[in-house]
Amino acid sequence: MASETHRVQGADVHVWRQGEGRPLLMLHGNPDSHRVWLPLMERLPAGIEAIAPDLPGFGASGVPAEQSLTLDGQAQWLEELVASLGLDQPADLLVHDIGGFIGLAWLLRHPGRVRRVVVTNTAFHSDYRWHFWARVWRTPVLGELSMAMLGAPLIGRMLFGQSLRVGGPGLSRAQRDDTFDAYHARARAQVLRVYRATDPERFADEEGEAQALLARLPVRVVWGRRDIFIPPGFAHRFATDDVHVLDDVGHWVALEATDRLAALVAEHLGD
Repeated sequence: MASETHRVQGADVHVWRQGEGRPLLMLHGNPDSHRVWLPLMERLPAGIEAIAPDLPGFGASGVPAEQSLTLDGQAQWLEELVASLGLDQPADLLVHDIGGFIGLAWLLRHPGRVRRVVVTNTAFHSDYRWHFWARVWRTPVLGELSMAMLGAPLIGRMLFGQSLRVGGPGLSRAQRDDTFDAYHARARAQVLRVYRATDPERFADEEGEAQALLARLPVRVVWGRRDIFIPPGFAHRFATDDVHVLDDVGHWVALEATDRLAALVAEHLGD
């Protein structure tokens, strides 16, 4: 295992790599970092090199000074990171939450770089509607106030913990605390930028193309039915019948059902 730093668009990107073999690129969501994938990495079989970057602003990664949050811009950021990683063969792709925006936008522009896809609790659909907290973050002033409250040790931990308990009923207290402790000011500021730049309607021009491309690839979807942020109906909208909805799991499949996800990922990538 190794921790690396790559320079992409003028900002440092922290990347965690573990294992040897076919590359598996793992893109986390909000409010996470590469750490959300660590338990899963420990359970993956030999023959897979797990590669988990901290997305811009999250974990130990910085934010490019002139970052573009269009789909083109985010796909270009990932393409430059992949080039810096030196991947010389098509990668498998595992995406979650806002990592799906980036990963699927990149896949559309570079389909030859991807071998197989695993989707967990994300959306790339123009009819998706933002959940309560996303609507708060997208609102000027109100979003800043909410993030200021999350930055306060007592009230922030209470509000954050309650949201994680409801959205991720399988998360342990230690996992909730670890996530809160890592949700620093840079990440909170980046969340406001990302959510304000991302209207579901922006996917309208690309979702049909995405569906057509996914239909030609081996795609497996693993979803937590108790997700309050992205309804489970979206699990069936990634152009595949290979869908596994876990009834007792919420938004964070990688943490709430690590063993089950590891088995499903290993089986899919090994087919």
